[in-house]
Amino acid sequence: MPKVSVLMGVRLTDGRTGPLREAVESILGQSLRDLELLVCPDGSSPQALAVLEALAAADPRLVLVAGDGGSALPQKLNRCLAQARGEYLARMDGDDWSYPQRLERQAAYLDSHPQVGFVGCCADLFDSRRGVYGQRLFPPAPRAEDFRFNMPFLHPALVFRRQALEEAGGYSLSRWAVLCEDYDLLLRLYALGWRGENLQEKLIRYRVEPEDWKKRRMGHRLNEAVTRFCRFRQLGMLPRALPYVVKPLAVGLLPHGMVEKLKEWRARGWKSC
Repeated sequence: MPKVSVLMGVRLTDGRTGPLREAVESILGQSLRDLELLVCPDGSSPQALAVLEALAAADPRLVLVAGDGGSALPQKLNRCLAQARGEYLARMDGDDWSYPQRLERQAAYLDSHPQVGFVGCCADLFDSRRGVYGQRLFPPAPRAEDFRFNMPFLHPALVFRRQALEEAGGYSLSRWAVLCEDYDLLLRLYALGWRGENLQEKLIRYRVEPEDWKKRRMGHRLNEAVTRFCRFRQLGMLPRALPYVVKPLAVGLLPHGMVEKLKEWRARGWKSC
């Protein structure tokens, strides 16, 4: 049984496979060697599949997980979870890059802190044009109240105890959790009594491209508002947290320039809490 199983859902529809290769190689090159990387590339291009198959042929720790032809990210991650054998379950996106010590540090932290259900870390921010241009910092021991304004964890930087993720039932397939499945999962874990912490070091490079904000349509912001309402109520945070329920909708109405300015402040180290 490997120490860590890494779960990755990929949907790469064009021929730009460089970031995917780099993401996979950053996991296979970890200082912690006792791992497996499960990748569900459902819906990806033939070029992406060819890259993954070549990497899997060279390193048996890379396991390709079949999909049904149209899986969204939560379904892909749940498929990977069903096949994972590791003591700990880590996340990784197909266009980010993990520093070599990441999984070793996080697994050691969970080993020595049995009360912690999952552990994240801080991140360097990068894009295809500028390289590393900022950072994202997170509080060391977030409380439930810290979820009100922003999520106090970075999803692809997390490592979970298997018991925690299985007790939560994996990722929600509800339509209200689309594009906020990470927020939903962590709030459900907190409602179950699990708590997470963040290592105060940058162990991952997180890709944030300038055009990413355009992917957050108002329908997706409505999903987040519904998720906030349901999970805040579950945690007993209403009605005091009610103003934060509508926060994603309010942000969606802000001028683009103001949103960009807020993102710049955050990239310079504005903590998510």
